[in-house]
Amino acid sequence: MMPMTDALRALVMRHATSIELKAQAVRDGMVTMYEDGLRKAVTGITTVEEVLRATRED
Repeated sequence: MMPMTDALRALVMRHATSIELKAQAVRDGMVTMYEDGLRKAVTGITTVEEVLRATRED
């Protein structure tokens, strides 16, 4: 989930790139699907292969 912060709102208003938006969201505490998937793979909920398949564009 990517909560809207003031910093993100400012980037959206100036039409920032998706790379800039993602970087700010991560700084603001967002966990990417890739990171969340790896955590779940470590605990056995899913596999690394499934994480890579589902997040190959991250």
